[in-house]
Amino acid sequence: MLVTVLCGLWAISQPVFAGPDEPANVIRATALAHGQLTGDEPRGPVARSLRRVGDSVRIVRAPAIYASIGAVPCFADHVDLLAPCLRFRGPTEDADVATYAARQPPAYYDAVGLVSWVHRAGTATVYLMRLVSAVVTGALLASAITAVHRSAAPLLLGVGLAVAVTPMVLFLGGLVNPSGPEIAAALAFWVCSLVLVSRPGAPVDNTVVAGAGAAGCVLALSRQLGPLWLVLIAAVVLAIASREALRSLVRSTWVRVWGGLIVASTLAQVAWDVIVQPRDATLAARAPSGLSWLEQVQDSFGQTFRWYREMIGWFGWLDNPAATLVWIPWTAALAFLVFVALAWVRQRHAAVLVALLAAVVVVPVIVNATPYNTDGTFWQGSYTLPLAVGVPILAAFTLAGTERGRDLVNGRFVLVVGLVVGFGQFLAFAQDLRRYTVGVDGPIAYFQRAQWNPPLPPLLLTVAYALTVTAFVAWLLGRPTDAAPL
Repeated sequence: MLVTVLCGLWAISQPVFAGPDEPANVIRATALAHGQLTGDEPRGPVARSLRRVGDSVRIVRAPAIYASIGAVPCFADHVDLLAPCLRFRGPTEDADVATYAARQPPAYYDAVGLVSWVHRAGTATVYLMRLVSAVVTGALLASAITAVHRSAAPLLLGVGLAVAVTPMVLFLGGLVNPSGPEIAAALAFWVCSLVLVSRPGAPVDNTVVAGAGAAGCVLALSRQLGPLWLVLIAAVVLAIASREALRSLVRSTWVRVWGGLIVASTLAQVAWDVIVQPRDATLAARAPSGLSWLEQVQDSFGQTFRWYREMIGWFGWLDNPAATLVWIPWTAALAFLVFVALAWVRQRHAAVLVALLAAVVVVPVIVNATPYNTDGTFWQGSYTLPLAVGVPILAAFTLAGTERGRDLVNGRFVLVVGLVVGFGQFLAFAQDLRRYTVGVDGPIAYFQRAQWNPPLPPLLLTVAYALTVTAFVAWLLGRPTDAAPL
């Protein structure tokens, strides 16, 4: 519930189409909910902003009002422009609309597109779609927290999860964007899977199995790279698990049922990727590079630090980076967990953690350079998050297997992590709200002179977020009563 509220506050605090690719995602969801699986080939010229994606452009029937602002809203990449520059025009009736998202995997869009049946097209419908996305994200993260509280070291694993849930995770969870549920599903799958292999001799917890199974299915079906992330996460968990733990899981009927559903979801997504061949939506904003494969790899490696910062918080259409006071303390908390784990855990566990760190850097470079090397760098840091969120979680999990790691968790340590996470989340939210109400260079007290007002007053949103994020941190890092002894 708390995570849903946090994502919901992000959803309400931002103007319509303030998230990356949100106009195309809304059109895709609406068209799909009304029976159009991929749309039709365009019969004539398309807008200049869509020509860069070539054969990814499709024509669908969707309310003309959504296409009236173009592929990108007026304030994207223009931090001096505020939300009032965006004006919906045109009728709410269906028309032929060009979009670059019509081939995207349908599962997420089916869920949020149902809103188009209960409310007419317009601003309110977009906000309702965002709230549906927030509910899905919140439910998945709640299952991860439930698994944390059922683990043998809930406080230590809770610290890892708190560091993994960056402001970017909650920001994306409050948009019409499949990345939010995808990342939340990856978080839940990481946590639930590791908890399941942490007690070799104990009975299998069917609640955690169901959490891992549902998260695995959502992760596989959310976006085109879902099967890749699922395989990589499973490989890490298998490398960490003992043979006894794996034998216990294989003998469980519930595990076999959910495992079959995950495999079926993965095969369905792979079939979609092979047959439909979706292109990444981000290519709409990129120019062809003309670089060779090797040059593309070099260019991608040069983007790694920016991608890292985007994983912590780079909001809007990647035009509003999180403040230094957000990403530097967050980095310090992450680095502390990783370095302590590498120093204290067993050699095999340290090797797996190093391999995961390498994959977080290398896999995006390979994916970015191979299939799209003629289109320019399309990758965003948020695309890596399904894999990257496993770094602090795995570090905390491996530390839980050492006596020194368990001794590390005391009141002072938990308080410091809670302050870093809570303050970082609040500052990121307030900064993003300030950008749209008074501008990035506007007054600090943005709620007093707002030039754009969200559905709820800015001051109310700010106070509500502060209280909710405090409750969230307390819930996550509080000492649960049902924790099993080590």
